[in-house]
Amino acid sequence: MKIKDLSIFLTKVSLFQGLTIEEISECLEKINFKIEKYKKNETVFFRGDTLEKVIIIIKGSAYGEMQKFNGDTIVIGEMKAGEVLASAFLFGENNIFPVDLITLENSKLLFFDKEKYLDIIHSDKRLLLNFITEISNKSQLLSKRIWFNFTNKTIEEKILSYIKENSKNGKIKFLPSISALAKRFEVTRPALSREISNLCKKNILTKSENNAYLVNFSNFSEKNI
Repeated sequence: MKIKDLSIFLTKVSLFQGLTIEEISECLEKINFKIEKYKKNETVFFRGDTLEKVIIIIKGSAYGEMQKFNGDTIVIGEMKAGEVLASAFLFGENNIFPVDLITLENSKLLFFDKEKYLDIIHSDKRLLLNFITEISNKSQLLSKRIWFNFTNKTIEEKILSYIKENSKNGKIKFLPSISALAKRFEVTRPALSREISNLCKKNILTKSENNAYLVNFSNFSEKNI
């Protein structure tokens, strides 16, 4: 990928918000960056790997997975193109990857040296503010997920909250899969599938394709939103 094309893409990434294409190109010339390709279902990082680079998904998607002591796995969340990975773990005493990172599809990731990145954010207040905003948003998202697990006690409430947070253009796709989402909700796959079927009977969901549904928000009850 040419620097100009990459710079155009990065205008939509949180770390470079407010910078022009030319300014981003200048930043890229000052840091050692590289783009790596990964195949679908490939493990990019394992939990505990040292985090030495700033990492941005520029094509495809991935999800974080964590293994419990009993061997079960929990899906932490899905990350799409344009997202910065593990930004809150870049600096500090324990700068290690917090989860296993697995690709959902053929993907490309951008890597650049965090020390050189530190140099450029020192020289531009906008970049510094963008980084602070990025890690603050990630912290707020983590807090929201913790609150989600404590307050949404029924499977239906968890599904409805997931739909509200992740639907796009009146459509929801349960990612990376129903089984993985069941692990995230800490319920069985049959129980989750049964509740999704019940939402279809209530005309809240209408199946449109494999693992994807149309959402009728008018049938959401106020207490579930």
